[in-house]
Amino acid sequence: MTRVARALPAAMAAEKQQLAGFVRELVDACLKQQRPDGLFHDVLDDPRTFVETNTAQMLAYSIFRGVSAGWLPKTYLAHAERMRAAAHAKVDAFGLVQGVCGAPNFDRSGTATEGQSFFLLMEAARRDLRA
Repeated sequence: MTRVARALPAAMAAEKQQLAGFVRELVDACLKQQRPDGLFHDVLDDPRTFVETNTAQMLAYSIFRGVSAGWLPKTYLAHAERMRAAAHAKVDAFGLVQGVCGAPNFDRSGTATEGQSFFLLMEAARRDLRA
């Protein structure tokens, strides 16, 4: 939803605002399930599931983009920075983000190209915000 909202033309301002509202609602709901280390469980409200890194990366990305676009207040940045720090702590010596939903079945902690992509999206969004 964040990527779509960013891509919509100015003529679709109402739709962009609607999507922004959905994203904010989703971010707020997810933040209630955040662990003290900044990460989340695979099933957000089920602590019996494994801890994974992708949710933090995706939410940080959405927050950075939302603040940059003006549809999220800057107060959300502290959450994004905490999630970003947690994701950075999961990068191994080879540059792989560990602890994401692991390929090929995505049913346990591991590595996956999606985890790498979410990390890059998060970093690009933060860079753009700070520019």
